[in-house]
Order: sequence, then C-alpha cells, then structure tokens
Amino acid sequence: MTRIRLAPRIVALPGTLYWLAAAWLAPGTLHAQEAQPSSWRRTVDASGSLLYGAASQRVLNGQFSVSSETSRRQLRGDVQSGYGDAIDQVSGERRVIVRNTRGTFGLDLTPRARISPFAFGLVETSLQQRLASRVSAGAGSKWTVWRPDSIRGGFQEDGSISLAVLGEETRGLRVNAASPASGTGTRYRWSMRARYRTRIGPSLRFSHLTLYQPTLDRAARYTMESTTTLSVPVRTALELTFTHRERLDSEAIDRGAPSNRDGQILFGMRATF
Repeated sequence: MTRIRLAPRIVALPGTLYWLAAAWLAPGTLHAQEAQPSSWRRTVDASGSLLYGAASQRVLNGQFSVSSETSRRQLRGDVQSGYGDAIDQVSGERRVIVRNTRGTFGLDLTPRARISPFAFGLVETSLQQRLASRVSAGAGSKWTVWRPDSIRGGFQEDGSISLAVLGEETRGLRVNAASPASGTGTRYRWSMRARYRTRIGPSLRFSHLTLYQPTLDRAARYTMESTTTLSVPVRTALELTFTHRERLDSEAIDRGAPSNRDGQILFGMRATF
C-alpha cells in the first residue's frame, strides 16, 4: 500500500498574532528600540495668584508644552489657558476678569547653528484684551549670541536675538451685534525678539523673553510681550516657578478693553517628562 503524505497547511496569522510572533522571534530588535532615548520633551505648568481682604481676586493659569530637537530641526508647540474672577464690591457677585487661551507652534532649522531660520504661528483669544480671535504666522532668522558648550543640570543656557515678518488677522469682541469692533483687521508686522536663559548659582534658573511686534507702516501700532521666570528645582523633574508676565497691545482700548496693558505675577510648579 502506498502511503500518501499530506502537505502541511500554512495558516495566515491575524495581525495581532503576527506581531506577537515577530516580537518573540526578534526580542533583541525591540530592546534596541526601547534603549534609544526619545528626543521629545513635555512640560506641564500650573500657576496662580490670590488676593483677599479689601479685594477678593483669584487667577489660575495652565500650560502644556511639547518639543523635540535634533541637530537638523527643532519642533515646539504649546497650549496655554488662564481664568480669573473677582468679587464685585457693589453687587457682591463674582465676575470673570481673566479668560484667555493661546496656542503656538514653531519650527527651527539647524537650531544649534549660530544663525538659524525659523517659522512660527499663533492662535489666541482674550477677554481682558477684547480679542475674539487673533491668528498669525511668519518666518525669520535667529542669531544665537551666546551658548555654553555644555548643559548644566539639564537646563539649556543661551542668549539670542531674532527678526521676523508675520501676517496677522485680528477680530475684536463686539460691544453689541450692531456695532463692529474697532482695532481689528489684517496687520503685517515686524517681529523682534530677545531671549536670555542662565543659571544663577547651583539651584536658581533665570529666563527672560521680550517680544516687540510693530506694524510695517506704523511703529506706534504694536504688540509687546515680556516674560521673566525664576525657577528652583525641588526634584529631578519638578520645579517651583515665579513668573512676571506683561502684555501690551496698542489697540486694546480701541476694542473696548479698560487698558492696553495686561500684567500678571504668578507662583506655580512645573513638571518635565
């Protein structure tokens, strides 16, 4: 009698079983991938201020940032939001005095070079500056004046100045539906920025940024922002922060804001992972 041998059947594994089999057959590859350090850095900030006694007021701010840097490019983005209220001394009711949201993104090419081109964008809304929306995007070049060869304590120290041109579209909050808001429309601006970051002693970190953005045709029509931060590490990835932030918009009063200036002093914490 002739014995007939049946060829074994090849059964296609589902996608999940296929990847499990690949992981079992080549564990060294997965371990090598896990060992590679990630270039992504994430930061969460939470801060606030509180007044009590003759005036009762509270302000809360939160920010989430993400960035990735290589020798060829740097990507960064953040979302920031703030809320504040105060007790009306006449009615005794709380009213909202601060409500803003801002998102930014940026792309730097060859960020570790002395001169590097970059592009950026911004979307924001602000109750205190009477902004229904502001959208802008631009491009320019950064000159790094000073940067140490080594990074001390995981904190990048540097000093730089930059020049850019941007386009902006602004919509103001209307007083009523019938009257159009002033201080709105399309603007084309210069963008000049100076930034300095350094360590003061073994445990204090200092950073300052000033941003001045006048329109191309009128230097008196501008926005300006200044942010100064002192931080003290309390753990490897946790810091206490003290921040003074001031923003000026020469057209805020035209849109119905009580002042062209919007300043805050905040105390908070920052976590990096």
